[in-house]
Amino acid sequence: MNKKVDEFFELTKRGGNLKTEILAGTTTFATLAYVLIVHTGMMIDAGMDGMGVMLAVALISGLITIAMGLYGRVPFALAPGMGTNAILAYTLVLGGICSWQVGMGMIMISGIIFLLLSIFSIREKIVKIIPKPLKIGIGAAVGLFLIRLSLINSGLVGSDFSGFGDLSDPSILLAAIGMAITLLLYCLRFRIKGRTYVLRGSLLISIVLTTIIGILMGVVSLPASVITTGGFASLKNVSFKLDILGALKPQYFAYILIFFMGDFFSTLGTALGLGGKAHMLDENGNLPVIGKVFLVDAAGTCIGALFGLTTITTYVESAAGVEVGGRTGLTAITTGVLFLICMFFAPIFLMIPTAATAPALIMVGISMLQTLSGADFEISEWIPVAIMLIIAMFVGLGAAIAIGLVSFCIIRCGKYLFTEERSKETLPSIATIILTLLSLLQFIPTSAS
Repeated sequence: MNKKVDEFFELTKRGGNLKTEILAGTTTFATLAYVLIVHTGMMIDAGMDGMGVMLAVALISGLITIAMGLYGRVPFALAPGMGTNAILAYTLVLGGICSWQVGMGMIMISGIIFLLLSIFSIREKIVKIIPKPLKIGIGAAVGLFLIRLSLINSGLVGSDFSGFGDLSDPSILLAAIGMAITLLLYCLRFRIKGRTYVLRGSLLISIVLTTIIGILMGVVSLPASVITTGGFASLKNVSFKLDILGALKPQYFAYILIFFMGDFFSTLGTALGLGGKAHMLDENGNLPVIGKVFLVDAAGTCIGALFGLTTITTYVESAAGVEVGGRTGLTAITTGVLFLICMFFAPIFLMIPTAATAPALIMVGISMLQTLSGADFEISEWIPVAIMLIIAMFVGLGAAIAIGLVSFCIIRCGKYLFTEERSKETLPSIATIILTLLSLLQFIPTSAS
């Protein structure tokens, strides 16, 4: 049986083992637990049943992440994306543009488009026409985006980047303490009998220790009960309520396009970034199994919409598990199982504060900058990558890839027009130009009607 598991998941081939994969999956889940809180809070603002949403997040995220582990055999976890939920709740519903049911209809339509493009391998072909310098730099872009997100969410840095957070705030102080613990444990090395050892599971240990300190500081409250009670009936209040026909009105097409383009490039960037971190990319910077990743991701969006969830996407926090040593689908399966268990013991997992997970994610983001070691620092090759990194840090992944493509095309065209390098290879390909133009569609104003 162990031999079959090894062969199916290619454990030995990828340098993994069962113990490490389980630890990695647990670490990924610990960094993703916040989705249960943040997404549920947004959907409550949109008028949805809070308990029903939380259970739907745990159920669908668990099942789709397990599917990714079994079919894609990669250590990637999936859950509702943090961009589309904000657009649905605060722009569409609270902005009075439509009901959440119509919004879910838009999500379903974009998911069907995802699915069709994935089935016919069109998404996979699009990846191959992205310039190699940008594909190499995407991992670092993901890292910078993760660092920014974690610094702001923890309060360690102000949301406007005007300075450090107020350490007199106990939750921000806890995040600072967590950062110190994470730095210490992550960089700790033991030398025994001439061999150097790292502390396996340092990120998970730091999350647990910070949570315990948070309890002692009074920042983290122990739940009154560890069992989820009386909530499963709430699932019916959010499931199968989507309004697809209502979403087909012309005034909603711009929003469907926004949902589609934003998630397309976000998932693309995350998959390539994680693949680079896990050493899964080939010599051309491509992820051989990205077609399977896209297919599961697309199916997840369709299924999630049925259960009242916004776009299901591959999460950058999966990098935490990869950093621990997760290399196969067993990591994803472990994360998925923990999501399902969370349905029954939600209070335990919901007590993990952002102050505990943010330092671990910051460290993961820093480690992902190492993917730049394979970058070409010749000025015309490096500038598009540098621009992409800057946009990722201050705007987001989807926008970063789009602006990176634009800058690549401008520089290549300028190189062709104003230098002696006038070969066909100097110019960006027609396919790359088309992809660049399509990527810019995500910038259509959300107020369009």
